Amino acid sequence: MRNMAYWIGLTSAIAIAGPLATGCVAQIGDDSAPGPDGAQSGTGGPGPSSGSGNPGNPDDPLNPGNPTNPTDPTSPTTPPEPPDPGVVAACEAGFSKLPNGKGGFNVEAVCIPEGMGFDRARSIEAFKRTVYPLLTANCALCHSTTSRAQSPIHADVDPELAHDYALTRVNFRKPVDSKLVVRMGIDRHNCFGRDCKDANAQMLAAVEAWAAEVAPSLPETPRPVPASEKIAEEQVKQWIATDRANVAEADKEFIKYASLHEIHNAGVSAEEMNVARVGLSKALNSTARWAPVIVNPVDINGKGIVYRFDTRDTWGYNKGVKKLHFGGSDDDLAFGTAKKNYLGEAVDGSTWSRERYNYTAQVEEDPDFARLVWRRIEAGNVEGATDSGVLPSYTDGFKGEYVEASQLVYTVTRPDVYNAIMAIPWFAQMLEDELGVIKDQGMKSYEYMVTKQAITIDSRMYWRARTKSGGYYWKTWDVFTGQLEGSVQTIEQAYEQGQIRFPFWAHPIPKFIAGTGGGVTADSLSFVATLAQPFGTEPAGCDGQPNYGSSQFLNCRYYTGTDGLQQSAEEVIWDLPNGLQGYSLWGGFNQRRVDAFVNIVRDPRITREDADAVITSRIGFASTDRRLNTGSACIGCHADGMNRGDNDLRDWLDGDRRYLPDGERGVDRWINDEATVAQVKELYPPSTVMRQRMEDDRKVFLSAMAKIKREMILGQDKNVYVEPAIWTIEWAQKFYKYAPTRSN
Repeated sequence: MRNMAYWIGLTSAIAIAGPLATGCVAQIGDDSAPGPDGAQSGTGGPGPSSGSGNPGNPDDPLNPGNPTNPTDPTSPTTPPEPPDPGVVAACEAGFSKLPNGKGGFNVEAVCIPEGMGFDRARSIEAFKRTVYPLLTANCALCHSTTSRAQSPIHADVDPELAHDYALTRVNFRKPVDSKLVVRMGIDRHNCFGRDCKDANAQMLAAVEAWAAEVAPSLPETPRPVPASEKIAEEQVKQWIATDRANVAEADKEFIKYASLHEIHNAGVSAEEMNVARVGLSKALNSTARWAPVIVNPVDINGKGIVYRFDTRDTWGYNKGVKKLHFGGSDDDLAFGTAKKNYLGEAVDGSTWSRERYNYTAQVEEDPDFARLVWRRIEAGNVEGATDSGVLPSYTDGFKGEYVEASQLVYTVTRPDVYNAIMAIPWFAQMLEDELGVIKDQGMKSYEYMVTKQAITIDSRMYWRARTKSGGYYWKTWDVFTGQLEGSVQTIEQAYEQGQIRFPFWAHPIPKFIAGTGGGVTADSLSFVATLAQPFGTEPAGCDGQPNYGSSQFLNCRYYTGTDGLQQSAEEVIWDLPNGLQGYSLWGGFNQRRVDAFVNIVRDPRITREDADAVITSRIGFASTDRRLNTGSACIGCHADGMNRGDNDLRDWLDGDRRYLPDGERGVDRWINDEATVAQVKELYPPSTVMRQRMEDDRKVFLSAMAKIKREMILGQDKNVYVEPAIWTIEWAQKFYKYAPTRSN
């Protein structure tokens, strides 16, 4: 039955993907965009954003009123998409479909059904008096159909359309957690006022005023166990014993229990209990590497506290993996001492060359893999990276009969645990082979993007590939910052002075190269030249700077196109068979990592005490060394699946080229060469193509999340207004007092 379930589920996932199989493009990006002139106060939140157009310039490719612009969806060459008759019933799909102002639709995770008693007319009027003035004054350059129509279109000239988008980013019951507020206070995105703290306060006050008029009409969230009633651990164990008595003996080793009683006892709201329930299921299903469908934990007695799950549903599918690789840091292997894997076996710098997964061609049922994964989970954080020594296991919430729910979410999303139980190999080309990334057209197999202002400190290049199963595979290219001449301290100053290290403005045609390990070659179509770290001999044009790890290496300040070790980090996202996403981070020779250096990218949630300028623009190792890490950071960032953004390189090439960085390190070396321009246009599709593809990718993810929310949320409102896994992880860190470290 499990084999049959796998193929039924996989067929369903491909059917949901639809146009994904035909080469659609999605963005590892951001929901919003600063202006091309750099006049903004944030690098964007979880993913790249992009420059804004000039609505006053009729020749601007980003001006929707330009009839001759080939990238304009209102152009005669791009007929608008016909209205979708299913819009009204979109909540049945578990997400909303909102007009994009260009004849099509965008999909958003939040959807409020008519039967919920929500007074939309009253909400619109309150919105127009409270939040709408702030949005139109500060966000309309990007988030309006009169400009870029970058979703969310919450600053549109039509207040009703703006209202419907803003609804997807507001938490009426807890305004401080609203995405509109968090974008200022944590992400430091496009802040107005004196600074981001001021912008946060202004937006919070506006959302609170809106919520005061709307919240009283919202339905009450049920709570089977009253908040005043505390649940003792002995009660939890009794409930579990009663349920376990009905489990077949042969199944008992695979049946596990997760309890939310500690979260309940802490006095969180009924809505936050729902968040934790969704977080539990999302974490389990997000680590289900080859499981064909979403399978939610089951409430054992209707109290919404203790949930039963079968490890075979999540990890009982395999492609030949017999032993899990060390999941920790390649840096620990290369430079650390006394390092061991979770089995107590010694690991060292030769481990990544010795460990190999021999994946089979097909997925098969394999209860042994479920056993293997659960043993690794129970071991906890012991392969984790730390500033010195070895991390504790951080498994206080594993109680024998059950696991405290937030502990389980925390553990499966730790970088070392996640890398291991997701069976992610040591080198990216090996993952690409296992996933069946299509490379039969050489360089043209991929669709490329460059976004100027991203979650990364500098710009980001990335591509989307198709897989043989009909899915998608995204890979980014992000580079070291810093080590510039003079007193340059910010990325804006670097561009102003022409000290542009990001290589793809001047060299947009990617050069595939050999790495330094794992057998990657130029023919692998997996690894590209960015900024070299040469050993011994300095190549022409390098302008070598001191290397951070060894005096025998150099950091090339500028592009050389040479093989070998690079100053780069790569983020990979692919679709899991169940519709959610897998994530991985890779390093300067295509090797698997647990984190990305803070001179490349910063996770504002874990460096939130740093100043605005540190988060948004300071180059080099300017921030606290708390790194974006695989697993939890990726899951939390990609709350709705693929984040949004634009292909700045192509859009500006088609339109006002003044937005493109110029000079020797910019586009001057190729912008007047017709053959190169034609090749760039062939490789880099316009944003109008990518936006629709991006929405298609989001639908796959949101459809999977809808099944989780429908079954895990108690009450009429089947939405969560914060990212549920991160909420639960942060709750666990506080409850258990697990100390944050460099990569954890």
